[in-house]
Amino acid sequence: MEEDGNKIYNYVPTTTLAASIATAFILHYYFPLTTLSVPAPFNLLGLFVIGFGLYLAFQSIRLLMSSKTTIEPSGSPSALVTGCPYRYSRNPIYLGFLLVTIGTAVALSSLSAFIAPLLYYLVVSAFVIPFEEKRLEEKFGPNYRRYKESVRRWI
Repeated sequence: MEEDGNKIYNYVPTTTLAASIATAFILHYYFPLTTLSVPAPFNLLGLFVIGFGLYLAFQSIRLLMSSKTTIEPSGSPSALVTGCPYRYSRNPIYLGFLLVTIGTAVALSSLSAFIAPLLYYLVVSAFVIPFEEKRLEEKFGPNYRRYKESVRRWI
């Protein structure tokens, strides 16, 4: 039964991503603190950041899938993946999603929109990552602890 309760963690990262993007737009249009003076087309650099974030997240997911391990936070990992983007970040999927929220704020050129990436970071750091790290440490023990010591959580 505990496994069913843990399934909520499967939805937190993507739900938080969607909520953060929506929050960025709501804050930008309804509660603008100030508009940053990022002239067009430079604000479109946000689209590049969004694209890179999506690329990083999907490549990381692809690597997990090719290693035949779960991509769900509450799933049972069958392999400790440490290659490619996982050499630089223990959480490249979440880093990619964070970049999407940052890119959205840059594209909107609004200071208030930058609250959204902060919210995404705080929710994922406080709720999802500690849950996943505990599961990985239980499953892979000293191998995961060595990996954790050698690779940063975000970048």
